[in-house]
Amino acid sequence: MKAILLGNGSREGVLESAVALRPEIERIVDVALADFDNEADLSNVSADVAIVFGGDGSILRAVHQMGENQIPVLAVNLGTLGFLSSVDPEGLVPFLRSSDFDNFVVREQLLLNCSIWRKDRRKKRREDDSPSSRLRSFAYPSDWRGDADDRRCVGNYLVVNEVTARGGPPFSILHIDLSIDGELVAAIRGDGLIIATPVGSTAHSLSAGGPILRNELDAVVITPLSPHALTFRSVVDSAARVYELSAVSDDAFVVVDGFPPKQLLSGDRVVLRRAPFSFKMARVPENRYYHNLRGKLGWGVDSAASKNDNNGR
Repeated sequence: MKAILLGNGSREGVLESAVALRPEIERIVDVALADFDNEADLSNVSADVAIVFGGDGSILRAVHQMGENQIPVLAVNLGTLGFLSSVDPEGLVPFLRSSDFDNFVVREQLLLNCSIWRKDRRKKRREDDSPSSRLRSFAYPSDWRGDADDRRCVGNYLVVNEVTARGGPPFSILHIDLSIDGELVAAIRGDGLIIATPVGSTAHSLSAGGPILRNELDAVVITPLSPHALTFRSVVDSAARVYELSAVSDDAFVVVDGFPPKQLLSGDRVVLRRAPFSFKMARVPENRYYHNLRGKLGWGVDSAASKNDNNGR
């Protein structure tokens, strides 16, 4: 097999682990490329697997870096939580040598496309030139709006975890409208709003009180942040729908997967829909979903019983 090695080289322990394991890795697979600076162009790289060293953040960076050329990820956990990670460093080489690796199963998981659309103005700001923004542009879904000709795309991003709309300085209440398939469904007033994938449902959305979605589901979860309405709660909807956020003022920001925020101007529209390709993870048999929920997030664990067990040891 052919592999590429990726990771955040500025994170403590990543380069050291990759260097230590690389000789053993190269005895099993052909290493086509190694990049620990998140700078390589992976759009035309051909490989069977991407071995990513680090935590969940390293996986996010790798998926964004691959863009439309999604290579199955085998994640080596060097982070604090590593909920998405497949194996620990000491388990990597044994897995690569096993029959499970020879015919590994790929789990395909939802990716969203997030595009920001702005009406043309005399003073045009420079368009975003981040790696993720250089994805193939998606047409604006204008069938219910009718003004797509007046707009240009000023940002185009992959979404692995979530898109968060937040109020900016001076940190006043966020005013933003949410439409689904062209229908205005909520005028949001509060600290913010999260639209998360199933993978992202165990990240920021979960901390804000949202539900957990199994990674393979074809759905999104919409979670408000400190809403000014007692009845506004998280809701799960289909990933086949088109979600649109319309900025009411100039003090709103969107944050994609925790990367630097993008300011919205009044009238800007943020359009989210399913990307035409998926996020691929190499399945490791020992890496079980509910085992990870219990062990890494404490889901379903009786804290009192666990405390008694520990006291009894």
